[in-house]
Amino acid sequence: MSVPFVNASVQGELSAPPDVIFGQIPASGLDGIAFIDFAYGSPGHSTHRVDGLLIGTWHGVRQTRLTFSGGCPADGEQCDERTGEAFVLRGPGYAGSTLWSGQCRGRYLAFMPAAVERMIEAPLSQARIPSITCDVTERMTVFHLLAALGQEACGQDRAADALLVDSVALAVLRTSGALSATGPRRNAALNPRQARRVRDLVAERIGTPLSLGEMAEAVGLSEGYFVRAFKGSFGVTPYQYVLRERVTLAQSLIRSGTVSLSEAAARAGFPDARRMGRTFRKIVGRSPTGATRLQRA
Repeated sequence: MSVPFVNASVQGELSAPPDVIFGQIPASGLDGIAFIDFAYGSPGHSTHRVDGLLIGTWHGVRQTRLTFSGGCPADGEQCDERTGEAFVLRGPGYAGSTLWSGQCRGRYLAFMPAAVERMIEAPLSQARIPSITCDVTERMTVFHLLAALGQEACGQDRAADALLVDSVALAVLRTSGALSATGPRRNAALNPRQARRVRDLVAERIGTPLSLGEMAEAVGLSEGYFVRAFKGSFGVTPYQYVLRERVTLAQSLIRSGTVSLSEAAARAGFPDARRMGRTFRKIVGRSPTGATRLQRA
């Protein structure tokens, strides 16, 4: 007996629900972007129809066969069989099925049509998005990006960081092959007024969720161009900049000795002290208290 499912812009049927869901980010509240990290312990199959865009990776044990059948009306049906692992990209109008012969794990990022248009800066009808099935080794950047989303979604009892999800989704879109290559782009940068507005916005919202769309809208730019212009001006991505600002504020709060680690984390926009500590180690190479002691020395 099949189980129907609907996830962002994808709908279809599963032979059975996943045996394990390691993490899931619903599309609600994230501008039409959803993510799921799941696994099956036995053979199964699914059918699906895509209205927006679907990008994912499959990882099986060495002998697991993965069979992908389907296509868009304009391209006709295709069949591709892989062993152990695969990268898949499915554009608007794609309808097909997936079969797996044994244990496997999948990570999928699904974009509603409006989310795709927002990120490619063009109507979906003008985008020629190919359907691609290939080895994961040919899309290792996407593999690592989806793994990072899996960490964000793992065991969540809170809303996902919208800025992180938007930033990763845009990077996946650019590195997956969903967009045809264009000519060299001119260097982009924010003008002084825009740079000042972004700095002020981040400072005002440092303790509350902030999305990529809100940052871009504040300076009157599309998300895609905003990310390029921001990096041209600040040398880092918007997400990296916000993390560094959060770390700086948290260090100041901890150094004052007037708040606990949990309170410092909350006021600096971290979900908890554990996540704050992990971010500190990534950015400054030390725990929050260790970094503060080093500054005092």
